[in-house]
Amino acid sequence: MIGVLALSGAVLVCVLAARLAFKRRALRCFNQPPQRNWILGHMGLMGNNEEGLQAVDEIIRRYVHSCAWYLGPFYNMVRLFHPDYVKSLLTASASITFKDRIFYGFMKPWLGNCLLLQNGQEWSRHRRLLTSAFHFDILKKYVLIFNQSSNKMHDKWRHLLAAGQNDLDMFEHMSSLTLDSLLKCTFSCDSQCPGKPREYIAAILQLSTLVVQRQHYLPHHWDWLYWRSEQGRRFRKACDIVHGFTADIVRERRLQLDQQGSAKSRSANQEHTGGYKKKDTDLIDLLLLSKDENGEGLANEEIQAHADMFMFAGHDTTASALSWIFYNLSMHQDYQDRCRAEVTSLLQDRETDDITWDDLRQLTFTTMCIKESLRLHPPVLALTRYFSQDMKTPGDLVIPQGSLCLISIYGIHRNPVIWSDPEVFDPMRFDPQRPKERSPHAFIPFSAGPRNCIGQNFAMAEIKVVVAQTLSRFRILPGPKPVRRLYNLVMRAEGGMILNFQPLALSQDQ
Repeated sequence: MIGVLALSGAVLVCVLAARLAFKRRALRCFNQPPQRNWILGHMGLMGNNEEGLQAVDEIIRRYVHSCAWYLGPFYNMVRLFHPDYVKSLLTASASITFKDRIFYGFMKPWLGNCLLLQNGQEWSRHRRLLTSAFHFDILKKYVLIFNQSSNKMHDKWRHLLAAGQNDLDMFEHMSSLTLDSLLKCTFSCDSQCPGKPREYIAAILQLSTLVVQRQHYLPHHWDWLYWRSEQGRRFRKACDIVHGFTADIVRERRLQLDQQGSAKSRSANQEHTGGYKKKDTDLIDLLLLSKDENGEGLANEEIQAHADMFMFAGHDTTASALSWIFYNLSMHQDYQDRCRAEVTSLLQDRETDDITWDDLRQLTFTTMCIKESLRLHPPVLALTRYFSQDMKTPGDLVIPQGSLCLISIYGIHRNPVIWSDPEVFDPMRFDPQRPKERSPHAFIPFSAGPRNCIGQNFAMAEIKVVVAQTLSRFRILPGPKPVRRLYNLVMRAEGGMILNFQPLALSQDQ
């Protein structure tokens, strides 16, 4: 019996080794960076800290456009970091493009069957239904909310500065701001309401942390082990909180819709239910009212999943973008002053310093600085895809069907073949007066092609409002210690990003 078991084990190992060798052989046409060993491949060679990102920079400089990458005996992928090599992948039809389990599957119990995780015709239908919720006429209404959230954050800052606390952690404050805005835009709910909204926000923050921890710990990639672990139980509990909050609101709004029959009559009859105040048409309303070409709408569970996706994808990424914009402007006072002058000129002779929708188009240089910060410090560093057919890239390279592709946004944005002095913060790269010499896929902070970020205009509007409001009221200076990058779902900073703020009147007197 022992001999039979030993023989069976040996056969199994041989089969797995042969399968591994076959899959890796299919990627031999791509550059092959040195591995730790044949079994582990490149696993553990590149961390998510400052040193790990510097190692990515070195790979980009050395291999220019792509390389094969093996994460142990389980995951083989192609890393791509040149716009010409990702163009065919990003513009591929949704019918042949799929999300992988490694980077996206762990979010499935939380986000459900949302747009971020859908594929094929299902994705196409839901994308069409959701697009109307991000129409410019809808976004105009949200600018008021962005101003309100900024005003609330700045009031808090003034109290902290008056108490002598001038060093502020950007990620803490920006995350609070973006969550507050999203609660209002998605649910017409204020984060200061007692009870469920605060519990909901805490659960979202916990889920984001737990997803990262699971990605970094290989044994927890197996569901049967993860759901029996302490982290798995915490993840389920936080999911229950998030799903319960969203489901209650969707159910109540559906009931209101059935009873009152139209969005107009609902908005005229303000009600207080479940800890939120109904004020105006929000994302939940828009999703409830959306219909496809056959007159069919979304089920409650589908709306719930999309709402949870908005809250997850919209708060962390925008908070990261804002934090790094303020960091870059603190390190370049001349650009900060030029942005401030642009905002001051725009707001002069007004009774209020709120930013309007029409103002956003006038913030030309400020937008250039925002884009350059998104290039240098993109919130999301990479996208992963696989395809149901072979995909060709320049140089007669072929990515085999089903192979995992990592499209490195970070790598494309810092590729010295595409960008001169890529580590230098230079907003003039995005001067609209300059001729467009780069590939449209050289700058993709919101991805590109059919599966680009549906909320990118929402995010850019919020970023512009918050940056303009902040620069009109405060001077931003570097913090007490150097900033070291850290990648956990989005680009962060080790130990937080501490920057120094001064009320603008005080800084001008000095």
